[in-house]
Amino acid sequence: MKIDNLEYRKALGQFVTGVTIVTTCEIDGTPRGFTANSFTSVSLDPPLILICIGDFNESSELFKKSKHFAVNILNENQMDISNLFSSPTSKRFENTKWIKGDLGSPIIKGSLAWFECKNHDQIRSGDHIILIGNVKSFKKKSGRPLGYYSGNYISLNNEQSLVSAIEKNTKTILGLIIEKSNSILFYEDNKTNELFLPSIGSQGEPSNTSNLIKKFSGLGFKVKLDFVYSVYEDKNLNAVCIYYRCKDNAKPPKAYRYIKFEDIEWKKIKDKALIIMLKRYIEEANHGNFAIYMGDEKSGLTQTLK
Repeated sequence: MKIDNLEYRKALGQFVTGVTIVTTCEIDGTPRGFTANSFTSVSLDPPLILICIGDFNESSELFKKSKHFAVNILNENQMDISNLFSSPTSKRFENTKWIKGDLGSPIIKGSLAWFECKNHDQIRSGDHIILIGNVKSFKKKSGRPLGYYSGNYISLNNEQSLVSAIEKNTKTILGLIIEKSNSILFYEDNKTNELFLPSIGSQGEPSNTSNLIKKFSGLGFKVKLDFVYSVYEDKNLNAVCIYYRCKDNAKPPKAYRYIKFEDIEWKKIKDKALIIMLKRYIEEANHGNFAIYMGDEKSGLTQTLK
């Protein structure tokens, strides 16, 4: 199979990522940096992270030679900084508030988190260098990250921006995880006895948060959306599925019923991805610590919710 580079890039864009600014300094102290979303944790002991730098990056040689660098994770209000550091301008730092870290790497003010590292190792892979850093200091603060999906910025605080980005590309299913007293609300098909979560979009009807609220408010629910809990591409359904946490104290209408966590009949749920998501939800509910999931029906990443 011959790989079409454009289609390959589009396929990679289906994975939701965060956005970072990677920084270092020249020998004379001049700050340098670029926008990157190819960032991940490598090890906890020792604390290692990695970034990928393309040979086409004007600063690639500098980062390979530098003894230290920093990775700054942007918050949802730092889209302009991301655009600035991905542009060809040489005045990136003149228009950005920053300070020097302990090792001398530029730390972007307002970042959701930053990690200052010593250059630990480098691995050549194709047209990129994998730069591994040994974390020597870091700091985090509360807030929500800036995300990136299919060429669009998204905010975890603005679910509609995520929905809009997804709707441009594929069918979207929006659903609700409605919990009450360690029970989850299900719709039970009276013909097949199959269990479903309340949702819209599976039959091709318009799927947005307004229609989601309208449909279930019309059934008697007092719908108040909480966090986006899970966003994943389900290849079996040829759709992107987005599920919200939701609280509702109204009496469920006919065909809907609350089922205790321990009483859920998993064999009545035919959607394997739904089973995986609900089991994770129950485990997190029991610990009182929820995280948003982003990926596909098999694997992905989680971001802890505050």
